[in-house]
Amino acid sequence: MTHLGTSGRRAAMLACLGLAAAPARAGTLALRDLYDEAGTGPSALARRSAGRRIALVGLVAPVPTGAAGWLALGETALVPCQLCGGAHDWPVGVVAVEAANLPHLPDPYSRVTIEGVLALEPARETGLDRLVLRDAGLASA
Repeated sequence: MTHLGTSGRRAAMLACLGLAAAPARAGTLALRDLYDEAGTGPSALARRSAGRRIALVGLVAPVPTGAAGWLALGETALVPCQLCGGAHDWPVGVVAVEAANLPHLPDPYSRVTIEGVLALEPARETGLDRLVLRDAGLASA
């Protein structure tokens, strides 16, 4: 049995952190780059990408309303508020995803690449006041 020394454990932990905070893959957009600096509106990149098919990498979660055919995609694990079930504490890098034909994901909080058409208007039926990826499908899991 091998034991990792202090430097080996540190390297292993840093490697894990690197995987968790990995930047978007080539050909994909970073979720946080879709919002302006205040996190309150679409960025210039999002406005240029509106109406185009784009790829986003993130962790999936149910939308707060539980609407069928919808999910949320975020840079980090998205956990609803324990008191109200809302998404008010979620980070800026989140989009609502309309994915009616998305295959079953065995782990609901798995990291995936999803492709869809970026829309700047929020989808009120989701309970999220965020950008939307419409007509989305799974590019990789």
